[in-house]
Amino acid sequence: MAKGPAQLQLERLDEVFGPGYFEHGRLVFTICRDKTGVMKVAHRLQHKVNEILGAMVEVVMEHVKHELWLKLHEASSDCSLHKGMEVPECQVTDIPDGIREHPYRREHLPTLEVLLLWYDPDSRTTRGRCLYTMAHPELPSLEQVDGIFAQIEPYFAKRWLVVQLRLAPPVRGEFEEADTTEDALASADSHVGAGVQVTLLACHPLGFASDAAAEDGVTHVSQCQPLSFKALTDHAGQAKICFLPAALNRVQVEETDRFHGNEVSLLASDIKTLDQGVTNIEVRLLPKALATIVVHVFEMPRKLPPTTDEADGIIDWAAEERQALPAASVQISALKDNPMVQLQHSEGDSFVVGGLAEGCVDIVVSCPGYTTEERTIMLLVGPNEFYIPLSSL
Repeated sequence: MAKGPAQLQLERLDEVFGPGYFEHGRLVFTICRDKTGVMKVAHRLQHKVNEILGAMVEVVMEHVKHELWLKLHEASSDCSLHKGMEVPECQVTDIPDGIREHPYRREHLPTLEVLLLWYDPDSRTTRGRCLYTMAHPELPSLEQVDGIFAQIEPYFAKRWLVVQLRLAPPVRGEFEEADTTEDALASADSHVGAGVQVTLLACHPLGFASDAAAEDGVTHVSQCQPLSFKALTDHAGQAKICFLPAALNRVQVEETDRFHGNEVSLLASDIKTLDQGVTNIEVRLLPKALATIVVHVFEMPRKLPPTTDEADGIIDWAAEERQALPAASVQISALKDNPMVQLQHSEGDSFVVGGLAEGCVDIVVSCPGYTTEERTIMLLVGPNEFYIPLSSL
């Protein structure tokens, strides 16, 4: 499958940060302060970082001097002295060993360097990557600030999105509308809970027909798939997703036994910039009209109870004395090849289950020593009660 610019950028970011990302980081600016003009460039670059990246990163200034680097270099060369290790107490910020070689230990002192530090929750360590460096004798100029920032900015292309799932008031019947007034939404049980998968599809363009090479032709629509990002909700019903935003993004929640699926669009203009923090959206899910069922399983009496003309020959089993069959097995399934659901014995001849969708279902009742009964019935929203007598073999 062809890869677009967004897919390639995402792969480069994953190589650096892995599947995760960070919310807050530190940018260490190493500045050679005894070289003319370098401090002005660093301050201009710092202003641009604070303006665009905002609170996502903290800029830490680290000043070095070429004069001190020369003295150390001459002392180690002429006197065969070993360059010591970096002293943590003298660092401007916590930089663990192995992330970089200290500027004074290098063969060429950096006149301007940008080091990104972030905390990796998976390894529980601080990680780092050098985003830009310029070594002596080269000196940066004010005209290069935009170009330097253009090399730094792609590492901050991802955004964080918090999706809050809530249940809307339930539909009371097949032809009834859900009550979406503020009072109804406030009084309804809107808790969704943990373990619900939320998918974000970032619809990045793969290219244009004018960009396609003559021998390759236009990319087929089946290859122009959006970038997919997934996350599971926590106990509060929130899913936190780190994604590479496109002009159009779609947040999808698939249908479950409890609620219908839903999809909302998230435009790039609605995504908060880095200086504004995390983007929050809410997705309302329409709960399914659920039914509960009670099946009474009992022994068919040898002599049927009498009926009246008013009852039209129908026996009112609820009013009759029944011989319970607690050893019976009652299973129910929808008519769409769904797996069977086992009803649990409650008390007497009652077998119950709840949380079923309304509609036609098949009931299979079996018991050792009795004939098996199979019935197709219609479940309605709310409680449903059925009486099934079994005949002995």
